[in-house]
Amino acid sequence: MNGLNKAPLPTPANQSVPRARRGGGQEIEIKLLAAPADLGRIADLALVRAMIKGEVQRGREYTTYYDAPDLSLARRGLALRVRRRGSLRIQAVKTLGLRGTADGAGVAIRREWEWPLPGDQPDFTLLRGDGLEEMIPPALTARLAGIFSTDIQRTLIPLHLGDGVEVEMALDLGQALALSRDTGAAAGGQAHRIISEVELELKRGSIADLFRLAAALHGRVPLRLSTRSKADIGFALVTGARPGPTPARPLAITPITTVTEAFRHVMRNGLAHLLDNQEALVTEDGTGDALALRELAAATRRLDAGYGLFRRLIHTDRGDALRRELRRHAKLLEKARAWQRLALALGSLEMDQRRPVVGAVSQARAKALGRVRHLLNAPEWTAWQLGFAQWLEEGEWTRQPHGCPFGTMMDEMAGPLLAKRIEKALRVGSLPDPRQVPSLEQAAKLARRMKYLRYALDYCRAVWPADRVRPLLDMVDALLVPLKAASGAAAGGAMLDKLGYPAAGDAMRNQGRVALAPVPALWASFTPLAARFTERPKG
Repeated sequence: MNGLNKAPLPTPANQSVPRARRGGGQEIEIKLLAAPADLGRIADLALVRAMIKGEVQRGREYTTYYDAPDLSLARRGLALRVRRRGSLRIQAVKTLGLRGTADGAGVAIRREWEWPLPGDQPDFTLLRGDGLEEMIPPALTARLAGIFSTDIQRTLIPLHLGDGVEVEMALDLGQALALSRDTGAAAGGQAHRIISEVELELKRGSIADLFRLAAALHGRVPLRLSTRSKADIGFALVTGARPGPTPARPLAITPITTVTEAFRHVMRNGLAHLLDNQEALVTEDGTGDALALRELAAATRRLDAGYGLFRRLIHTDRGDALRRELRRHAKLLEKARAWQRLALALGSLEMDQRRPVVGAVSQARAKALGRVRHLLNAPEWTAWQLGFAQWLEEGEWTRQPHGCPFGTMMDEMAGPLLAKRIEKALRVGSLPDPRQVPSLEQAAKLARRMKYLRYALDYCRAVWPADRVRPLLDMVDALLVPLKAASGAAAGGAMLDKLGYPAAGDAMRNQGRVALAPVPALWASFTPLAARFTERPKG
């Protein structure tokens, strides 16, 4: 799209306020975090000024969020707020995004209801109609009170990107503040958090247009893609909860999902897994959640495995380049995970072997985690995320010259796709003597192949009846237990060697060899089960 340079010149700003919308609409937006010093530069970018169409609106917004003491609304996935801007008061109910569902990677898609108010207090009688009585039962409204507020200086800029694409950009600078449960007013010393962010809300166009604009802005001002709304920030202030590990969102692939839908869905799912876990690790205070690092590393593998599963169908030079960049970033995450696993595994060593190495491993682990934090805060990380999401949503990969069956249902394609993964695992795992225990080197290779097979099974499992796919899933999981233990021991031994502790490294490797004892029997059970899935699925 070439409209980034064709929009009209800016019109003068004024102090007007947006009109409230009534009824259950839908909001689609991207949120990008910016340093406060950088936020003010965005409105003056030549790129932005060339796209402004309409009136720039500036004003201060005070918003109070309401919930019950036990946060019943939040647990229902809802936020109720009253916003004051000048003389305007607006009550709104919003759903809290798609975090529990499969799609929406980097994009918040919410339902919202808005009503004008005569004063500062919410009107609970408005919470009727449009199914709101079921979402917010009348009995619950008696327990609602203000629990946190935001005080934001907001600049709203209407943008026209060309080709009919319209985006509303909000530049928000202010703070979120927890409120006293007793008075509903700000209490001295209550928790607060600075808010400095850019919201890009799609008014007309596609999700790809949002990512294209976000990438263009990030190329001029450093930003960071985030999935946390102001409501998420406020609830965290109230509860004291810190960002922590989040498992992958559920997949929603069915037998009638097309190849196009399946690939985009799998990639969105992996990107969402990344974004849901990076917040726990970006701070430098040393409190990053170790389990979030595990999830983050798994997310990169899931993205790589998903791309690899579909690669012969969706190959593009741009996609391959993005995959190589992902793998380069993933190495830092995997290295930090390896030190994390080694630190835990030291407990299995004898005291005389463990005591000399604990300090060196702890220091190496801290340095590796520091490199991960540096990556997650680096412009290149966000640039990759935005570039990947833009490529995925634009769908360049669907325009293949060889007539790829993108409209084909997954029930026809899952079998051949999965067969490739199974064949790769079988090639690595087959030994001349089936009773032979694999070497540590072979176990490490097989562990990776089996992990990728496990991801492929997750992506394709809905195509087959559960009673057919479950035995293979269980067997893959059973094999992964000793294989991952041996692979981790081999990697840990090599790391201890480099630190100058070969005796401890040998002890670690010996533990890995012991862990491999069950593999021959498990492999003998796995191979006939795997062979069934090299055939075309039936129903």
